[in-house]
Formats: sequence, C-alpha cells, structure tokens
Amino acid sequence: MINLCFAAKVKDCPDVCNCLGTYVDCASNKLSKIPPNIPKWANVLTLQNNSIKRISDFNWKQYTELRELILNKNNIANIPNDVLQHSTQLKVLILDYNHLRVISKTWLYGLDSLKQLSLSHNVINKIDLDAWEFCQTLYVLDLSFNNLESIEADTFKNLGQLQKLSLNNNNITYIKENAFVHLPKLKVLNLSNNQISWTIEDANGVFQGLNDLLKFHLAGNQIKSINVDAFIGLKNVTYLNLANNNITSIQNNAFSKLSSLKDLVINTTSLLCDCNLRWFVDWLHLKQMKLHATICAYPDGLRGQSLIEVSKNLTCDESPKLRLIEEPEPEIMALKGENITLNCKAISSSHDIMTFLWKKDNIELVNSNLVIKSYTEPDGKSTVTRSELNLINVDHSDAGKYQCVVSNSFGTTYSQKSAISVLVYPTFVKIPKNITVRAGEMVRLECAANGEPTPEIAWHKDGGNDFPAARERRMQVMPHDDVFFIVNAKPIDMGVYSCTAHNLAGTVVANASLTIQEKPSFIKAMEDKEFTAGEDMVLPCLAKGLPKPTITWLKDGEAIIRTERHFFIHEDQLLIIVDSVKADSGVYECRLKKSSRRGERTKQDHRETKYIIFISHHQCWASSTYDTSNMMGIIIITVVCCAVLTSIIWVVIIYQTRKRIPPPVIQTEMQELPDMTDKSRTHQLQLQLCPDNISNHSSSKDSGTGDSAKHSNDDLVPEEFTMIVNGEIVMDVNNSHIPLLHYPRSTNHDRIISMETSASDVEPKDV
Repeated sequence: MINLCFAAKVKDCPDVCNCLGTYVDCASNKLSKIPPNIPKWANVLTLQNNSIKRISDFNWKQYTELRELILNKNNIANIPNDVLQHSTQLKVLILDYNHLRVISKTWLYGLDSLKQLSLSHNVINKIDLDAWEFCQTLYVLDLSFNNLESIEADTFKNLGQLQKLSLNNNNITYIKENAFVHLPKLKVLNLSNNQISWTIEDANGVFQGLNDLLKFHLAGNQIKSINVDAFIGLKNVTYLNLANNNITSIQNNAFSKLSSLKDLVINTTSLLCDCNLRWFVDWLHLKQMKLHATICAYPDGLRGQSLIEVSKNLTCDESPKLRLIEEPEPEIMALKGENITLNCKAISSSHDIMTFLWKKDNIELVNSNLVIKSYTEPDGKSTVTRSELNLINVDHSDAGKYQCVVSNSFGTTYSQKSAISVLVYPTFVKIPKNITVRAGEMVRLECAANGEPTPEIAWHKDGGNDFPAARERRMQVMPHDDVFFIVNAKPIDMGVYSCTAHNLAGTVVANASLTIQEKPSFIKAMEDKEFTAGEDMVLPCLAKGLPKPTITWLKDGEAIIRTERHFFIHEDQLLIIVDSVKADSGVYECRLKKSSRRGERTKQDHRETKYIIFISHHQCWASSTYDTSNMMGIIIITVVCCAVLTSIIWVVIIYQTRKRIPPPVIQTEMQELPDMTDKSRTHQLQLQLCPDNISNHSSSKDSGTGDSAKHSNDDLVPEEFTMIVNGEIVMDVNNSHIPLLHYPRSTNHDRIISMETSASDVEPKDV
C-alpha cells in the first residue's frame, strides 16, 4: 500500500523536478517560470538557481500545504500584491540572490505562520512602514548584503518574536535612537561591515532595548574609539566581535556595561598605548581574556608591540590624540533666511593631518559649505586646525543636530551636538474682527497663526486676564479649534480682546473690539416734587442703554436751549433751572434716542418722560410721570383745587360769624403821650383785628399737594375792621392805607394785640 502511494506521488512529479515524499526539487534546471504541474501535496518546493522572473503566473491558491518555498538565485525583481495570501502554512521563505528592492506588507500578506525570511544579496534599499504587520511570528530575518542606509524608529515594528537579525554588509550609516526597542527577544544581531562607527565612538544608548541580546557583531565598521556609554543596555551580551576595526583608544570602563561578556574579539594595530589603557589591561586579566592582536602604534618606542607585553610601560608624557578647544554652541536659534556659522577647532601634538567632517542628525553632510583653516602654534609643537560650517539662508530643512567630527591617524574626536532651530515669526491666518451684538446673543471670536515652532494662542481682555464671561462660566473654548464663544453676552463683556500668538521667534498681537448693544430705557421712575418759587429746580432723567442713549429735553413740545438759568449736567440726564419763575410753568419732556455708529440712522426710542410744571407766585409744584400716566397729575391738581376752595368757604363763614360780635375797644389817650414820631403813633393805634383774618395766615412754605387750606397774608386782606383813634370809633372798610402787621400768630383763631408800649400805659375800656 505504501509503495502504491509512493508510486502515485512519483508519477505526479514534473519531468524537470525530483520528488521525494512531500519534497519537490526543481533546482538548477534553467527554468524561466515555475512548472505548472507541481504536485499539490508538496510541503517543500525548491526552485533555486533558475532564471525565474515572475512568480505570479503560478496558481499558488492550490498549494495550501506548502511549508517551505526556496526561490534563491533567480531573477525575481518584484513580488505582486497578495500573491502568497493563500500560503497560510508557509514557515520558510528563501529569496536570496534576487533583485528585490522594497519590502512591503502587500506581498507579505497572508504569511501569518512565517518563521524564517531570508532576503540576503538583493538590492533592498527600503522597508515600508508596517511592512511586518502580517509576519509577526518571525524568528529569523536575514537582510544582509543589501543597500540599506538607515534604520528608522519603526523599521522593525511588529517583530516582537524575532530572535536573529542579520544586517551585515549594508550601507547603514544612520540608526535612529530607540530603533531596536521593538526587538525585546532578539538573541543575535549582526551589524558588521557597515558605517556605524559613530554608534560606538559617540552615541549614547543606541542599542537600548536589546535586553536579551547574547551575540553582537560589529566587525569592519571603521571604529577608532570606544565610548564609555556605547554598550548601555547590553548587560546579557556574552559575545562581542569588534574585529577589523582600527581601534586606537578605549575609554575607561567602556566594557563595564557588558557584565556578562565572556568572549571579546579585537584585532587592531593602531592602539595608542598610553596610561589611559592601563584599566583595559587590568580588565582583561580580571575577565581572563586573551587578545592576541592588540598592537601598539604609538608611542614610537612601543610601536609594533603587543599591549599585553608593554603594560608596565604605559605613560602619558605626550599624546598625539586630538583635543577640541572650540565647539559649536549647544543650542542655536535662527530666524528663517538668516545665515549661521558653526566653528570647530582642534589641537594635537602630532603633525598628522586632521580631517574634519560635519554631521547632521548623525548623517554626514555632503557638499557642505566648509571652510577649513590650519596653522601651527608658535612653540612649534602643536598643530591647531579650525573648521567652519556656513549655513546660508536657512530654512526648515536646516533644522537639526549638528556635530563636528575631527580625526587623524591616532583617533577620532566628536564635538558636542549643536541643536539648530529655524524659527519663523508668527503670522496670523485668522484675525479676530470687531463684533457688535445685542445683549443676550452669542459672541464668536476666532484667531489662528502659523509659525515655527507652532505658536501658542492666548487671549486677553483689555490688556489683562480678567474675563467676566469665564468667571460666570459663559465662555466656551474648543481645545483643538481656533474659535472661542461667549454665550449670553452682557455689557461687562464689552472691551478690547487681544489675540496673542507666541513662539520662540517672537510675539504678534491682533485686537478686536466687542461692542454690546442694549436698548435704551429709564433707570428709575420719576417721583413728584415740591419746591418754592425762586428755588433751583432739578429735573432728573436717568437712563441706560448701550451705546449710551442721547437725551433731549423739551418744554411744551419745543427743545430747551441752554440759558443762564437753564443748563444740563451729567450727560444731559439732569436739567437744572435756577431762580424758577412763573414762566417756567409747562410740560417738560425727556426723550431718549439710541446712539448709532457713523453712517447709521439714529433710532428714537418709544419711551419718554414728561414733567408737568406749575408755577405760582410763591410756590412751584412739579409732577412727573411716564407717557399715559398724566391722568394721575390731573387728579392731584383737582384735589388741590378742591381743598383750596373748601378753605376759602370756611374763611368766609368764620369771618361773617365773627363780624356780628362787637370787638373790645382799647383806648389810648394821645394827649398824654409825648410828641412821637410817625412810627410811634403807628404803634399807639388801638386796633381791633378780625380773628378770622388772623387765623387764615400760613407759612410761605405750605405744601403744594393741595391738602392744606391755609393761605399767605397776601392772599387774605381784611375788608373791614374797627379802629379807635383818640377815643372815637371809626368804622373803615378796606382801609388799604393802613398796613397789616406781619407778626407771628397762632392758627387757633386767637386774638393777639401787639404793641410796643407797656401794658400799664394801655387800659381797655368798655364800649
């Protein structure tokens, strides 16, 4: 039965191939394409050493059992998208010695089970972003002998299971910091024969993240010196290969980070054997390591001898090693379009030629604008060489970290890195505009600016940070938008809003005015007033509104003009009339007009205030109301008139009643008196005054509300009274030639006789 199955499989095997079990070998047959009749049961298919250019002509969909596919040494330059998507069981894919240029996830799609991928000896110069998205189970990846020039931060993303990586024999000159953090399980890393000497000579912690690394190959990288921090993070490395590097110096404790190191390979004939290498000899003895090819090149007396043999003669009398005496500034900021000059100066006791180069972001600058000047110190023992790097009309592409590297046959020295920032002054792309809104509406302010670095936007109100809208939680700011809002706008929000755009290059400010409009209205209703003729009259018309309303005063429908007695204060909100007279009587109106911006028609508010002014001989009475409330004034006036009329009627009644009662007579003998002046005779008159007339006297300050029935003395003049002169009774009616006496009197209708003479000189007589 087994023989029958085997015979059947052999029968299915193509003529140009050899089949053994599930193994199909079609190698070295000068095939230009894959044979179409490959058995579907094949697990291993070998097609190496042919002339196959295209693999898309083959129906890979039927070969779901394929485990290994070997296509090395063909002429494959391109792999179509998704061509291997059905080879989900494929674990090994060998494509060495072809012409592939790009690694892309499009042709790796479907290879979820792939464990080993070999792409050695191609012309690969690019690895796409996320190229390994569908090959996350890879254990072995061989990219040796290609044209890779750099390793970016995400070049090996998604390769968390990778254990062996071969990158030897490429053109790698640049490795991004933390480029290997995606390879935590890597055991073997081969970076031999590249151009990454700077990673060992100067860089700090380039290989961090390789915590499980055991074997590290760095042979043939033109390394001249080993930095103390070159191997940070490689505590588990047991094997380190630094062969074929002309190492001249090793910094003190450079291998201290390699705590598990057991095997070190160094073969150099350029060692600078001075006192700085004593520690290295002691370390070799401590680790029980033997280095047979560590030969001294300096000083001349030790040239050609092994480091181990001359360890007792290591001194530091003179050192030809380079020393920098001038370096670029650590940080430089320049505006776009400016020119920058970086200086680097080195000194050495050797007359060996110094070589300068400049790097930007660890990449050597080619065709840079360099000026190199060399001269010899006056003592003739030291050589000083100076290099300048001129950056003309800088722009964004010139920003980065610059470094001066100077070398001679005794070593290489790196300057500190100078970070150059190319700044662009902020410019507004969205400028806030002046806004006018009504109270209660929403305010929208926007502001945006460009610059390098990106400007920070800040808002200020009236030059400060006091935002009433923010305190009242009426301000809304969008985190990633250029707009902020003020809801339910209020008059306190009005002002000048300043948008500030700031970056390292400078600051620009744009201002916008926010105007809140509020309908004109009266602050307080007017109240009735009372004042005396001749007093100063103050008529208030307190109003509010935004913008401030214009106030117009009218009397009897005509505009009031400023005079010596009429003037306005407090933005026309107070009308003052001094020394009021009867002619000031009338209807006074206060009208509000909404102020407007230039070019807009002024609108009159429908609300107005009216004063109805009554001026009497001694009193002024004023009433104020709004619009249709004039009826209240009329009612008040009517009540006042009724009260006055009632008082007059009562005066007449009392007067007629008192008239019927004979008055008491007071007689003064004129002959007994000495000769008197006219004034004395006047006081000797014996008068019988009508008490009714006296009782009706009132103060000139009576209320003007109409509630009092009192009148002034000038209002009521007694028409008739009895006068006794020299003992004779004289009845006189309307004796206007005899003046009334203005004395204080009570209002209780009592009779008061006022005389200057003594009471003993006056004797009342019965009539």
